[in-house]
Amino acid sequence: FFEVWLGCFIRFFDTPINRPIPAKKMKLQLFILLTNIRLSFMKLLAVVGAFFLPISGILFLIGFAILLDTLTGLWKAKKLKIPITSRKLSAVVSKLFLYEIAVIGFYLIDYFILNDIILVFFSIPLMLTKILSLILCSIECISINENYIAIRGISIWDSMKNLFARAKEIKTDLNGIRHNEDSSTETI
Repeated sequence: FFEVWLGCFIRFFDTPINRPIPAKKMKLQLFILLTNIRLSFMKLLAVVGAFFLPISGILFLIGFAILLDTLTGLWKAKKLKIPITSRKLSAVVSKLFLYEIAVIGFYLIDYFILNDIILVFFSIPLMLTKILSLILCSIECISINENYIAIRGISIWDSMKNLFARAKEIKTDLNGIRHNEDSSTETI
């Protein structure tokens, strides 16, 4: 990258000082320089993206948890008639940025410093990063549950228990109906 950039830079300034550079040549050299810089930047971006690829799922999960928390918060605000301000919504961007940067920072610490030490005791790679993301997702789940309690008056976990209990009742009722149909069609 550096050699290409330096070559374009030298070609740009290789004309003698006392002779003006033709506009066509200057535009061409500028185009070549900018194209090389753009291509080098894309290569650098690809390398950085590949380095952070192992935590892309974690970053997506945290972003999704923040999105769910925001949606339940908006639902709660609408249900309780709390005004929604841009200041409160801008906190979502700050939270997303802070959480994502924290995970990336812990990934860097984990990758370059602690991963080899932790792997001696545990067989989980990037354990510190995974623990942090578990904590952050837990915070978001608790917040979602608090919003749900404010809206419905019952926690998400109790709602799920009720849903599974109803599903079990329906299954037993269907089994009872099927059993009764089978017994009523007995052959003599």
